[in-house]
Amino acid sequence: MMEKTLNQIIGQLIIAGFRSNNISNRSSIYNYIKKYNLSGVILYDEDLKKTGLGTRNIESPSQLKKLISSLQSISKTPLFISVDQEGGHVNRLKTNYGFPEFPSWKHIGLLDNDLITEEFAISVSNTLNEVGINLNFAPVLDLDYGDETYIGKLERANSGDPKKVIKHSRIFIQILRDNKIVSCGKHFPGQGSGKGDTHNGFIDISKTWSVADLLPFAEMIESNHLDMIMISHVHNNMFDSKYPSSLSKEVVTNCLRNDLNFKGVIICDDPSMKAISNHYELEEMFALMINAGIDLFCLGNNLDYDINYIPKAIKAIYRLIENDKISIDRLNHSIKRINNLKKKLNLNE
Repeated sequence: MMEKTLNQIIGQLIIAGFRSNNISNRSSIYNYIKKYNLSGVILYDEDLKKTGLGTRNIESPSQLKKLISSLQSISKTPLFISVDQEGGHVNRLKTNYGFPEFPSWKHIGLLDNDLITEEFAISVSNTLNEVGINLNFAPVLDLDYGDETYIGKLERANSGDPKKVIKHSRIFIQILRDNKIVSCGKHFPGQGSGKGDTHNGFIDISKTWSVADLLPFAEMIESNHLDMIMISHVHNNMFDSKYPSSLSKEVVTNCLRNDLNFKGVIICDDPSMKAISNHYELEEMFALMINAGIDLFCLGNNLDYDINYIPKAIKAIYRLIENDKISIDRLNHSIKRINNLKKKLNLNE
């Protein structure tokens, strides 16, 4: 019995990706939710191994609503149903499937009009609400460093001016929050200046990062607008010469928790991104991340699909506890923050 309970404690740290646009009791995700008590799921429209629209979880508003309702009915506790819905290029709910059109976050910044930002946020939150999505991995709080950079080129950054980023993000977050949708500021400590993509490999921003990159995070923590923050996989010597941000206690605990006094949930960008997976084995990666202070793991399982990825992750964390490399206390602190956030947004209503 103890083993099952421990697996179910570990499961609360995981948001899992899965293949399928409908669920039956034979689906692997059905079994993982039941067996491991997962914290939530992440939805994609395209399967990166199959490529093409609608190859993963999303085909139409009615199909998606039914899928989400099935997922919630399996779980004893309310699930985070998450998605990357930034607008523009990072837009899982596309017009191709019958959803409204969403401009890019950069476009919203260029218009720089509070009412338009409000309309954009209302449109996003209504669309998410209608299907049952309650966690949006947005807004991007990275600064815009132009087309030379990965985030800038894809129009994912709102502005190069921290004040504008803060103003528009506050509007966006407040409207989502009013609609019981959790938002997630990303990618701490600011990866706007990064030239490359952490999906594909190691990115070092030590020479291009500046303290201005921290401002949107710092000011919005202070004004209590951030419930969840996503840590990037970028390398930044200003904080840690050895580990990338998501594995660094300096970044996660010393800077974000202690210096900036962030009390909410810290999630890491998908650890199967090559910036991490090319350099660390699963067990070592989880040990470093959990000890660094990460609360929640987004295991999208979409870059290199592995049918056993979730059981492997649970087993790796289980072994770390058995071998005293991480403590149950440490996990319980994370679970408390996760549950507090679910309660705060009344996800169980």
